[in-house]
Amino acid sequence: MVIDCIGYTETDGRRLIQTFAGWIPRLIFLSSCDVYRAHAVLHRATDDPVQVTPLTEDSPLRTNIYPYRNYASGPEDWQYDYDKIPIERMLVDEPGLRTTIFRLPAVYGPRDYRLRVWEYLRKMDVGRQAIVLAFTLSNWCWGRGYVNNIAAAISHFLSEDSASSAVFNLGDPVALSEAQWVEHIAGIAGWAGKIAIVPDDQLPDPLKVPFNAAQNWTVDASRFRSETGFTEPFTLEESLEETITWLRSNPPSVPAERLERWEQEDAAEDKWLAGT
Repeated sequence: MVIDCIGYTETDGRRLIQTFAGWIPRLIFLSSCDVYRAHAVLHRATDDPVQVTPLTEDSPLRTNIYPYRNYASGPEDWQYDYDKIPIERMLVDEPGLRTTIFRLPAVYGPRDYRLRVWEYLRKMDVGRQAIVLAFTLSNWCWGRGYVNNIAAAISHFLSEDSASSAVFNLGDPVALSEAQWVEHIAGIAGWAGKIAIVPDDQLPDPLKVPFNAAQNWTVDASRFRSETGFTEPFTLEESLEETITWLRSNPPSVPAERLERWEQEDAAEDKWLAGT
């Protein structure tokens, strides 16, 4: 049994096949929900219409390749050739491998280097009186998954091994809007400040939404639950409580570029709030 957590490029997929085809009983490949066409609509990388959500395993896939190449510093940057769609296809088509693919949502929890909880918790813990959200962002829904629930799902699959499907979405059973996400963090963190929801055209540039918030990015993971009998062991409240406790004990190191962007956002937020 092999679990591949870091396959990003077609080269990675070919190496998996060359190394393990015919040698192992099963391969598990951790893919991403960025394979769906909704991701391209969200990032305005296609003229396709808004996609129906929540996304199922049968939802249309992206037709654009290398979705993060525009963010890469150069060919050596991992984002330059990143694309999990061709890896999925070559692994599923390889007769020498019995492959199961898990498409992961936005995974949060302790050690989340994307800082999905910390980006709001940091404001709450320094005593900011309000958090400003653009109206479109406040209503936007994102599929998330607590890291220990994701791990439990994969572990459950390994112990059962009775599912017939080759591809599964994973994710928390409840998808929250961004405003609901902030409200849940605030409630567990003990923050009594205000969430200010503001029309987009009234906000300064640092607080405007950089993506197409008309496209929700939520996933339906019911196929995995129904085929394997899996139930998430941690509730949303337990997941956030564990995450917040860990973050407060282990404040993350934040890249300089992210810190600079946060400083610009905070300054713009303060300026807007002072004028209201």
